[in-house]
Amino acid sequence: MEVVEAVGLGKRFGLDWGLRNVTLSLSEGLHVLMGPNGSGKTTFLKLVVGLLRPTTGYVKVFGLDPRKDFSLLSKKVSFMFEGLPLPWWMSGEEFAELVFSTRESSPMAAELASSLAVKAYWRKLPLAYSSGMKKRLQLTIALGCEAELYVLDEPFTLLDSASLSKVLSAVRELSLKGKTLLVATHFLPEGFMDMASSIIKFHNGMIVEFQRLEAT
Repeated sequence: MEVVEAVGLGKRFGLDWGLRNVTLSLSEGLHVLMGPNGSGKTTFLKLVVGLLRPTTGYVKVFGLDPRKDFSLLSKKVSFMFEGLPLPWWMSGEEFAELVFSTRESSPMAAELASSLAVKAYWRKLPLAYSSGMKKRLQLTIALGCEAELYVLDEPFTLLDSASLSKVLSAVRELSLKGKTLLVATHFLPEGFMDMASSIIKFHNGMIVEFQRLEAT
């Protein structure tokens, strides 16, 4: 069974199409989504995790509908989207505990909380966080959940070199464990593409290139 299968997938926002006629299938591995802002990468990922409803076509994840079967898929999928707000009324620690109370956490969660220095500030409310602090907390939670599919939107921005190295190590570890990762990014850190199984390039809401690679 393919991990992600899309057929004629499209999403319209008002009169504008954010995604048009996307058909592809993705199996286990690290899949890199590339393209300029507004090209459709994030829209595609939000359809995959069930945050948006398709206008045309369909997408299946592990053979399930991301919206109709959201409760079932929530145990299999972990995601992080750039700009997705944190609950301002909860400390980062409280939010992490809430997520991990409904999801199984992995040893990676504690490792990332320490190595990304999240523990130094996570008892504060998110209103006091910088953009980089928010990103590190979100990555700790997303990568620290036990899942079969990890969906990451611009995970490498706002990170210093040490944090970037830790996140890349986490991505590699998950990939080597046989997990599937969909990563939308403008920035390609050194060594990242060596792990990739495919590159999917978007433009004007459509896939313009799909290249399969041999991960090393």
